[in-house]
Amino acid sequence: MNKSLIALAVLGAFAGAAQAQSSVTVYGFIDQSMTKPYASDDKMVADGAFYGGGSRLGFRGVEDLGNGYKATFGLEHRLNADTGTAGSATTFWRGYSTVGLVTPFGAVNLGYQYVPAFTMIQNQIDPFGGETVAQGREVGMRFGTVANGGASSSAIYKTRVTDSIRYDLSLGGFNLGVSVAESAPNNGGALDGDKPFSIAANYAAGPIWVGIGYENPAADDDKGWNIGGRYNFGFATAALGFGKGTTATGADAKSWLIGATVPLGAFDIKGVYAQSDIDGVGKTKKAGLGAHYNFSKRTKIYVDVAKIGGSATIPLDNKTGYDLGLKHTF
Repeated sequence: MNKSLIALAVLGAFAGAAQAQSSVTVYGFIDQSMTKPYASDDKMVADGAFYGGGSRLGFRGVEDLGNGYKATFGLEHRLNADTGTAGSATTFWRGYSTVGLVTPFGAVNLGYQYVPAFTMIQNQIDPFGGETVAQGREVGMRFGTVANGGASSSAIYKTRVTDSIRYDLSLGGFNLGVSVAESAPNNGGALDGDKPFSIAANYAAGPIWVGIGYENPAADDDKGWNIGGRYNFGFATAALGFGKGTTATGADAKSWLIGATVPLGAFDIKGVYAQSDIDGVGKTKKAGLGAHYNFSKRTKIYVDVAKIGGSATIPLDNKTGYDLGLKHTF
């Protein structure tokens, strides 16, 4: 009897170990707000995707192959939670779709994925993380231009590329990422024989974080670099970033961003000022301020206000926007 119980216990332990070697995680968030965008008269219920974030549903998987090797995959769908529709009419896995291999010498991923310049530097400086009406990433780190309706888009950078291969290496607080792709840049654009290329690195030690990135989206002339950093003073975290590059038509572009996050109990008070200047287009200036209340680590409510200005926005009316939103992460 005792031998049988011991045998069952041993088998159960092996079964548990085998199950632990492979796992799939379901994740995502729903972000909805009552908003009036800057550069627009509309007042609406909107998904966070309007400003560069957006509701999403994703799947991540990993299988331990032993000896420091792991097989991985990732699939992320973007959706408009206010209407229940897909975030893209043409790309179902709009976030990314990759398969990869983690080795003792770094990780390699293939598929449709983010470029390192975006994930490792451009998206790290903005206190709002590129989300809500107050976000400063698109203007201050990506040479963004503002269209009617208040949506911002990068004048150079492309965020993701298809048919790509990306290598990542982490050593202590140092991280390096390099990607190259066979395809045309994300959202279109003509190739001139070059391949979309991006490289970025960052380093974190105690309260300090610094990063630098470069991207050539592979049109005739477009390319750009960013540098930035954060410092956690304890009572607040300050961020500063710069960018310089050229558009596909050869126009010079430069940008900068300064921001801060101040935690006050369950509140995070955030502020940002961003500016970009593109030859032939003009300057875009943006200031954002927000108060985010964290009910828990997964659920928060936020109130933000933003104002745009500069010579590039002169034709636009109603340059102030605001939102009141609720975001749940799972």
